[in-house]
Amino acid sequence: MRTALVAASMLALLSGCGDGLGVSPVTGTISLDGNPIAGATVTFQPLDGGTGMPAVGRTDDSGKYSVTDMRAEAIGSGAAPGEYKVGVMWYEPGSTDTIAAEGSSDAAQGGANKPVGGKSLLPMAYQNANTSGLTASVKAGTENNFDFNLDSKYKPGK
Repeated sequence: MRTALVAASMLALLSGCGDGLGVSPVTGTISLDGNPIAGATVTFQPLDGGTGMPAVGRTDDSGKYSVTDMRAEAIGSGAAPGEYKVGVMWYEPGSTDTIAAEGSSDAAQGGANKPVGGKSLLPMAYQNANTSGLTASVKAGTENNFDFNLDSKYKPGK
């Protein structure tokens, strides 16, 4: 009996992907009007009451991304199984900071509170996982691939 309990405990510990967090790889491609976008941030937010954890990733030059569970240390390790709402943020190249750093030339010229973030290159609804209309269902023990082709004229509810 004790051997069976030890074996069951070991199986439970080993059942996740190698990081011990029980995450599965999540990859995909983000495109806008059929063209891949580079440098976008992809966020996976668990549905209310869901079992997943937030995960985030960034697209490469070909629009491909992989996400990392917020608890994980290994970049691109994946997301916990569960249902997710997905948001995508993509800005003009440049700083995405919202306030000029102290000691910068902007701060020296009295602009320490001046916004310096880039302009969004996507409809605003995509930036919020609650309004994007994008969802994903991450399954345990398998590759999860979610491609999202965004529409430059998207408006929620239409």
